[in-house]
Amino acid sequence: MTSRILSAVLALACALLAAPARAQDYPSRPITIVVPYGPGSYTDNVVRPVAVALQKVLGQTVVVDNKAGANGIVGTQFGARAKPDGYTLLAGSTTTLAANDGLYKSLPYDVRKDFVPIAGLASTSMMFVVRSDFPARTLKEFLAYAAKQPAPMPLAYGSSSAQVAVALLAKESGVKFTGIGYKGTPQAITDLVGGQVPAAIVDVANGVPQIRAGKLHALAISGTGRSVAAPDVPTLAETWPGTQLVTWVGLVAPAGTPGAIVDKLSAALATALATPEIKQQFITLSTELEPTSAQELGRRMQRDHVQWLDLIKAAGIQPE
Repeated sequence: MTSRILSAVLALACALLAAPARAQDYPSRPITIVVPYGPGSYTDNVVRPVAVALQKVLGQTVVVDNKAGANGIVGTQFGARAKPDGYTLLAGSTTTLAANDGLYKSLPYDVRKDFVPIAGLASTSMMFVVRSDFPARTLKEFLAYAAKQPAPMPLAYGSSSAQVAVALLAKESGVKFTGIGYKGTPQAITDLVGGQVPAAIVDVANGVPQIRAGKLHALAISGTGRSVAAPDVPTLAETWPGTQLVTWVGLVAPAGTPGAIVDKLSAALATALATPEIKQQFITLSTELEPTSAQELGRRMQRDHVQWLDLIKAAGIQPE
């Protein structure tokens, strides 16, 4: 019995001694960041330059893996079930880690238990856009035009967050719309520019290039203030005080990932996001650079989970 106890104690000691060594040696092979949306999406556009900067800081290859499908659920589930060793990370967002929990009756992962936050990366708001030749030039004119139509006007969107924005617009204005969901924002914009749909709700980063190219016209944005990338576009709050929808993107890891590895990644991201190259790239992307610590991201995840569930209920959206 004594020898068995001694063996158990030695095994435990070896495990305790080995754990810091593994964290200290991390990363010793390529890291994968799963993006639960397709190429060209807002999340993808944010993560790719961050992956390059993180690679330089860590001295190890960082690969972006797009796993799109079901409003981000497919890729998020993959991230939740990945081995918690720091080599598979997930680009989480307001959509996947907050809004989806209220838009679906059940998810194949628990947004509050299956992930640990690493760092916040960026935030953006949504933009209400129409084709450049649309007869309405302001939100008020657009709503008046939509109200006169014989049937609810189609309004395209490419994310769960934008789906909530559609319902919020209908609730605040009293005008009915038919939400048309797409696999991603780029696809919604393609159909809007092509004339298949009359209007859409997109993120600012995807909308601004089309506006600058003269293909789309912006009616309003959902942020707390006007966007630096589109200062002439009014906010929803200018029409309905207090109305706002801001979304974020951050990196998370599967629950159970060693704290030392999370700390190392968080510190590396803080360094990467502080570089002039990243700051300039985010300006080019028309998105807000918003580096936050793991603790800050964790608090935001908890806060947004509650707020978006309340928004979804207030908008009258029934879970699918």
